[in-house]
Amino acid sequence: MDLNANWKLAVENYLEAYHLPTVHPELNRVSPLADHEIHLDERFAGQISHCYSLGVGKGEHLPVFPDWPADVYSEAEYPVLFPNTLLGIQADHLFVMVVIPEACDKTRRKLGSTALGTSRWTLVLRSCAKASTGSGQRSSQRTSGWSPVCRRAESPQVLMGVLTPLMETATARFHQWVGERVSVSLNEGRSVWN
Repeated sequence: MDLNANWKLAVENYLEAYHLPTVHPELNRVSPLADHEIHLDERFAGQISHCYSLGVGKGEHLPVFPDWPADVYSEAEYPVLFPNTLLGIQADHLFVMVVIPEACDKTRRKLGSTALGTSRWTLVLRSCAKASTGSGQRSSQRTSGWSPVCRRAESPQVLMGVLTPLMETATARFHQWVGERVSVSLNEGRSVWN
């Protein structure tokens, strides 16, 4: 999937949770912010949800990975391995998304996922796609929403980079990580970050 946005905006979007209640209200109903916990490290940042629910809709769910402890079925982890690898780790499936900078305002995302029982996973993915787009087809709406965000971010009225210390520590950690690398790159005369 291609985005008309800088790669860092895609990573920030994955890390910050303030947009969930308004942009993803259904998700926020089943996974409210109060049930999330932030984890930080030098090499990653992310969230753990303590209210993950196995299944989509009618209580059906994918098979759980062998040896996954039953007492953490309700936990889901969503870390970003710096700089550009986004993970989703749940008892019944996992996904990896790599955010690839193409230009300063163009980003490509590659998604991989796995679960036990591949044919059932395909049906679940089709069901989710149909529910989110209404047709089961890939939605251009998912990428078209980025252009207005990018235009707003370029506006002089927008004060970017001001984060609340309560929920945005993961995003702030990513900013710090990138800032440290950009500083090193600039000092060495290299331009490696778009």
